[in-house]
Amino acid sequence: MKIPKRKMESFFEKASKGNVVQSVRRMIFTHCSEAMSETGRYHADLVYNHGGSCIFIKFEQKFFILTAQHVIDAHYIEPQNESPFFTHLFAKRGWQEATDLGFPIRGWRIGELIKRSCSNIDNDDIVLVELGDIFRYPDSFIDLDSRYAPKGVDFSELYEGMLLVVSGYPINENPIDYPYGDEFNCATIINKKIRLGICNKLGDSYCVKFPDGASHDDLNGMSGGVVSNVMPKANQTEWVGMIQKGGGGLLHFYPACWIIPAIKRFREASYYAIDPAQALSDPHFQGSPEIIGERKKYYDRIKGLTARVLSA
Repeated sequence: MKIPKRKMESFFEKASKGNVVQSVRRMIFTHCSEAMSETGRYHADLVYNHGGSCIFIKFEQKFFILTAQHVIDAHYIEPQNESPFFTHLFAKRGWQEATDLGFPIRGWRIGELIKRSCSNIDNDDIVLVELGDIFRYPDSFIDLDSRYAPKGVDFSELYEGMLLVVSGYPINENPIDYPYGDEFNCATIINKKIRLGICNKLGDSYCVKFPDGASHDDLNGMSGGVVSNVMPKANQTEWVGMIQKGGGGLLHFYPACWIIPAIKRFREASYYAIDPAQALSDPHFQGSPEIIGERKKYYDRIKGLTARVLSA
């Protein structure tokens, strides 16, 4: 069945505004020459970013970001401060203060739980980063607690010619400047790039091909971003995958239908500490029904507070 160009453009526009595509956030990395134990407070000497996107996710009434481990590895071997990176809570605006940011505490190697494999896919590159408690309620995210939670387009349902939407933060469109003014020492923009591409078979896996032949510079920094399908209505858009890497007009991705079951079993995976304060909480105890219920009450209050703050 052929779909008129104008109608397809309308479908793409609707998909672009949906929660799946808008779940993507930019990762911002920091460097601090002194540990918090020395300064008595969090401080970043340098804020920088050489690329990296992530997907904002809620599960068990807790917030996480899903990204590619190689994005994190590109910036440090071991965290040299308590918050080596952060992300913004809101997809449609920047941040005013620290309460508008999410900070990582643990990285869960959920790729260990994925037993399926195919060429061009490295399961060890998939990491679910647990965030500490946040004080504002995000505006767009993939909600795995919802009765309408995405299941992921099954790998067998992908086909050549299928229209796909990708979303992330290319480096060359998200520069960080250092004006060294009196009030701040750096400035940046939050510029999400949303592209329409075509599903392409590559061996026993699939990738996204762009008609305009997008270069490596055009796609660099979108690793960890989201891939979705195109549907007539925004709420029908389904999660297809997480961006692995791009270049040469092609973009590889990890299938969401493999990732979602792993997220739901994340406590079975090994993890590594990002913030030393993670030792103060037991991640397995936090999965008890009682704690999840109390966390839901907390975020219900935060949701109302956030709405009042943003409308003020």
